[in-house]
This record gives sequence, C-alpha cells and structure tokens, in this order.
Amino acid sequence: MIRCGTSAPGKAFLCGEYAVRSGAPAIVAAVNRRVIARWTHLPARTELFPLEARATLAAAQDHFGHPSHHLSIDTRRLYDGPNKLGLGSSAAVAAASAAALIALQHHDLSDREVRDRVFATALRGHSAVAPEGSGADVAAATYGGYLWFQRRPGELLAEPIEPPSSLVCLLLWTGESARTSDLLAQVDRLEAQAPKIHDRCMSALKQYATEFADAFKSGDGRGIIGTVREYNACMSALGVAAQAPIVNSKLRRVAEWAWWHGGAAKPCGAGGGDLAVAFFLDREAAEGFAAVCENDGFAQVRVEWGAEGVRALRESDKATSTDAFL
Repeated sequence: MIRCGTSAPGKAFLCGEYAVRSGAPAIVAAVNRRVIARWTHLPARTELFPLEARATLAAAQDHFGHPSHHLSIDTRRLYDGPNKLGLGSSAAVAAASAAALIALQHHDLSDREVRDRVFATALRGHSAVAPEGSGADVAAATYGGYLWFQRRPGELLAEPIEPPSSLVCLLLWTGESARTSDLLAQVDRLEAQAPKIHDRCMSALKQYATEFADAFKSGDGRGIIGTVREYNACMSALGVAAQAPIVNSKLRRVAEWAWWHGGAAKPCGAGGGDLAVAFFLDREAAEGFAAVCENDGFAQVRVEWGAEGVRALRESDKATSTDAFL
C-alpha cells in the first residue's frame, strides 16, 4: 500500500512585497486553503501536471530516488474557477510535491529539520516558474503559521512569529488575476533604466517593511495600521515609476474603504489585481468595511490564518471545497 500523500497551505503576504528582494523583512501568513498532492498508480496527464511540481520532483530525485508511483496535484481551493486567487498556488504545489517525495522515505514532516529539507527542495523546484521570487511564499507553504522572512547574505531566515491579539485581517478578491512575474519584470526594468528612482522607491519600501515587521513583533496594532497606509502609498509610487499597475484602481478603492472605516489596506502580494489585505483593530469596523466592499463588487475570501505547514493528508483535506467566498 502506498502512502496517500501530502498537503501544503496557501499564503498571504501581510507586508514586505518587493522590499524583501532587497533584504528587508517580510511578514507572511499561511492560510488554510491547501494544495493536495496524492500518490496514485495512474500517471497524471503531462499537460495538466504543474511545471513547478515536475521541477521539484526532479530536484529531489537525485537524493531521494525515483518514486514508484505517480503524483496528482489538486490546486482548486486556491482558485476561483479558472482564476488564481493570489494565494501562492505555485509555491504550495512545490512544497506539497517535495513533502510527498520526502514523506515516502518515512520522514516526519512535523520535524523542523525535515521541513528544512522540504523547503530547500521546494525552493529549487519553484525557481523553475519564478526564478525572481524571494522564497517567502515557499517558506509559508512549508513551515506554516506566521513567519518573519528575510533574505540575508548566504542564508534565508524563516522564523515563526505571533500575531498581535488585537489585529483583525481580511482578504478581498479584486476579481482579476495578475502575473507577478510581469510586474517584477517592470520593476527590474526601472532599476536598469532609472536606478536612482528605483533606489528611492526601494529605500522607502524597506523602511516601512521594517517598521511593519517590528510593529507586528511587538504587538503594536496602531503602528501596523499607520505603516500599512504608508506601504500602500509606496507601492503605488513604485508602480507609477515603473509604469506598472501595482496599485490599480480596484486596489485603490479597497484602500480608500479601509481608511474610511479606520483601518488600512494594501495589495496582498505584487499587486496588479489578485487580493487586497486589510487590517483593523475593531472587528465591527472590519465587518462594516467588508460589507461596503462587497457592495462595491469585491468578494471577501474567508480563510483561517496561521495554518499548519506541509503535512500528511487528513480526512479534512480530502474534500475539495467550493466555498471560496462566503
């Protein structure tokens, strides 16, 4: 009998987009919408098997050997029909694939050292589709919970962190998907063509990413709200400079509604569409904000925050939910 398989959570970028590639800290959270990787006796259709899963398995096989079974991947909970929600589906695919192969060797996926091996393997596989990525989404999919993630010379830091008890976070779907790689390419082009402007934008983002991370660590809810407003403005300025729709009209409207209700909102990820993440210190205000946004055409994506990282399949993983929006 073969081992059933594994699952890995999606992620939400709370703060640190773009700046994390320049060494600033990012705070990311795993969410309970999971990618499922199952071992079967039947080969998957090649055209439907994700490139990042193939690359991850290839990266791991030299060390762990070739599996005698076939892997199937289910990503439906991280999509709205044909549209990805922006919850890090490719990173979760890579993490679930790496975990599935490593678990075949009877390794305990809850062990930190084993998860470190999953992370390293998944990162190699994920680079096949996102070579310019920071690795923060792969870390969230591997380790779960809330993470302080930072790229340092010669190492990647991914340490667990507790969220402030007073903080209320919401995710809003803009209704359109965005390609992170396209936005990063436009920012990289800005760096090549106008390095001084690029450096000014990055300096501001790094400052506020650090302030957000420090406020999050210390439980300073008001500091988080103020910093998110500044970070959203800096992401918008970067978009204008790079001629990229990082904070497009929909994301701008969500940020305005959040400000009106006493909170703050920003893109949850690279922007251009996908998700917005909003922060409040008052649950009633957050509910009022969500209601107004839904009237304005934005759907709230219900998640449980701080989900567990890679794990063996459970009964709760087997059913694919269609309740992306409630």
